[in-house]
Amino acid sequence: MKASMKKTALIKKVFLFATLCVSGISASYAQAIATVSKNQITENEVIQLMVSVDKSADQSKFDPSQLAPDFRSGQVSFGSSRSLMNGDYSVQSQWTVSIAPTKIGTLTIPSMDVAGEQTNPITIRVTKDATAPKSSDVIKVSGSLTKDELYEGETAQFDAKIAIFADIRRLKDPNIITPQGTGIEFSPIGESKQYQTVIDGLQATVVEQAFSISASQAGKLSFDGLAFTGGLVQTDRYGRSTKLISLNISPKQYQLTVLEKPADFTGTWLPTTDLKLGQQWLVDGKPLTSTTVEAGTTITRQITLMIADVPPEKLPKLDIDYPKSVRMYDEKPVIGKDSQGNSVMTIKQVIIPHANGTVQLPAVSIQWWNSTTRKSETATLDSLMLTVTPSTQVNEQKIENQTNAQPKTTIKREVDHGFWPYTTLAFALLWILTAIGWAISRTKVKATNTTANQKTIVIGNGSKALISALKENNTILAHQILADHNEQWAKQGIDVTDIKELITQLSQQQYARNTSNNSTKQIISNIEKKLSSTNKSSSSVSELERL
Repeated sequence: MKASMKKTALIKKVFLFATLCVSGISASYAQAIATVSKNQITENEVIQLMVSVDKSADQSKFDPSQLAPDFRSGQVSFGSSRSLMNGDYSVQSQWTVSIAPTKIGTLTIPSMDVAGEQTNPITIRVTKDATAPKSSDVIKVSGSLTKDELYEGETAQFDAKIAIFADIRRLKDPNIITPQGTGIEFSPIGESKQYQTVIDGLQATVVEQAFSISASQAGKLSFDGLAFTGGLVQTDRYGRSTKLISLNISPKQYQLTVLEKPADFTGTWLPTTDLKLGQQWLVDGKPLTSTTVEAGTTITRQITLMIADVPPEKLPKLDIDYPKSVRMYDEKPVIGKDSQGNSVMTIKQVIIPHANGTVQLPAVSIQWWNSTTRKSETATLDSLMLTVTPSTQVNEQKIENQTNAQPKTTIKREVDHGFWPYTTLAFALLWILTAIGWAISRTKVKATNTTANQKTIVIGNGSKALISALKENNTILAHQILADHNEQWAKQGIDVTDIKELITQLSQQQYARNTSNNSTKQIISNIEKKLSSTNKSSSSVSELERL
């Protein structure tokens, strides 16, 4: 009995000892360790921090933000390993990250939580680096205003430039901060320019960007120019040490005076230093040489407006009221900038006089405020007085009347009583029906012959305007002219659907890369043929001739 009790007590002691040993091994197994490549460094110097834990974990179990605010950290790399040695199986997870101090002195990497375990704190001594370059030695920013005084609604240009005196591939997280200010709007002008050059004997990379600036309120305003933040990675020639030099360039301030709109000014407010308004009158792409034109002549009025210091989206709209004796078709305005950066708008208007007599095409005027002389001015385009003569082409309405005219037949009937009168009436009716059929056939032949004889005539002013628009590559106007005459031409037997398809085909060719002039001319020639002849009339003539 005693022996049994002793044996049981021994087993308990062995089990307790084994449990304590396993617990000790488990505690040692889960230990987290932090090490650094150097603990005495200079400012900006980069060192490696390695953190490991003897158990399985994933990358997210280590958060480098625990190093702030004394250290900046880079990207974390992660790895894990498994090994079996002398029958012992082990697992290790390891994180590696580059860190750099944010200040000089004695700094401490704190105890960090890694996969539920705590690392040991590490003391780092940081001394001043006498050889480190200043931010202003690496980055230089500058800017200039085209003018520092402008009116409400007017714009000025700010030219910003940044020069980098280092290999841009060694820049870390570069950030160019664009100009900004309260009450001032900034809009980039075009794309930024980047190029290599030599400044004061040093190789430099230069980035330039122009901005359009305008103010939403009057008074004395200020704004910040360009600013820069980031870092520069620097390695000694032996590759033994790496430094992350912090680069911070504060913006320079610029002053801007915004003047109010004059209280006594009336009209449309358009302040600018320069405004030019011009026009051309064209016929078939050539300057108009005579003010006497035929009805149906296609005249193109091309108006060009150039304004300085005004963005393209704020260019004024020109509303021109033409007399009812002309048809006017507007093309979409072409808006852009010239080589000096001025906003330019080109407007094309196609004008077709359709009534004989004298017609005046109206003048155009724009009121604007000269911000240089501080006076109101008016730019004006002269009107044009035209004498419109009858067209030498056959009037299309006459053709329509001739084609659609139908003779009227009057039939008189007499009825008598008796047998013979009824017999006579029956023969008379048969004779009358025969005569009516013959008369209708003759009428159709005559009407068709009239159309056939006229098929070589261009059908009036509408077709002339259509062909003129096609020759000027103005397919938009051509579609409008076709729509205006759709019903009328269809009644004349013209295949309007085919003409519309040909115009669409011509429009598509304008945007094709390889377009033959011969194919374009052929399409226009086909349209002219369809306008000057009718297939239906021709086929009708041939059928009647066979009868």
